[in-house]
Parts: sequence; structure tokens; C-alpha cells
Amino acid sequence: MTCDHIGFFTKNAEKLVEFYTGVLEFVVTQESVLTGSIVNAIFGLENDCRFVKLVKGDFMLELFEPLSPDIRKGISKVAGLNHWGYCVDNREDFVKSLRTKNVPVIEIKRNGRSVYFMTDPDENRIEIRDCHT
Repeated sequence: MTCDHIGFFTKNAEKLVEFYTGVLEFVVTQESVLTGSIVNAIFGLENDCRFVKLVKGDFMLELFEPLSPDIRKGISKVAGLNHWGYCVDNREDFVKSLRTKNVPVIEIKRNGRSVYFMTDPDENRIEIRDCHT
């Protein structure tokens, strides 16, 4: 098992993209807009967000920039780490085992597939990922 990515909230995704691609040689592999309902289900923030995925080798960074100027102004309160990805051999079996231990699991339907999150006791979000995808 391993960590395969970290997610950040930011008020300026362009600056972070410039830094990570220009200085650390990450590559942008995906850009999209996540709807407010998805962002709310995952992070409790009701706002559409620009989503940018950057990759270097086997490691990913995910950037989330709220599209509302009012939300972006206040994002410094939550800017930075918002979740990390925990990689397992069989995600479905792992999620079942969490549920048998009464660990709450958040399931989000996105692009026709399920994305799972759990929260640690300090309320840090952990995305549960399949190591083979």
C-alpha cells in the first residue's frame, strides 16, 4: 500500500501549475470543472471548482480552485492540503472491510465510476484508490 497523490485547494491554480510544471517538471494530464455537488460531497464546500491533475512518474498532484471569486478570497483559510490518496490492492474489498469496521465511507459517482473517501479522526480526507488504475 502506498500514497499516490495529494490534493490542494488553491486560489490561483495557474501559479501552482506554472511552478509544478516549470520547476518540478510535472505534466498536466487532466483539467475539468467539478460541480458544486461533487465538491460539497467530498469537501463540504458548495462551489464549482477548477480541477487540474499533474503527474510526475507514479505520483500525482490534484489542484482544486473554487470558481466563485467570493469563495476564492476566503480560500486562504483552507488553502493547502485537503486530501491524500491511499492506494490498495483491491479497492472494493477494502471499502467493504472499512464498512464492517463501521468506518464511514463517502462514495461519489464521477464520470460513471465510484470514487471513495474516508476521514481520519482529525477530519483529514483520504481517497481510497486501486493501485492498478
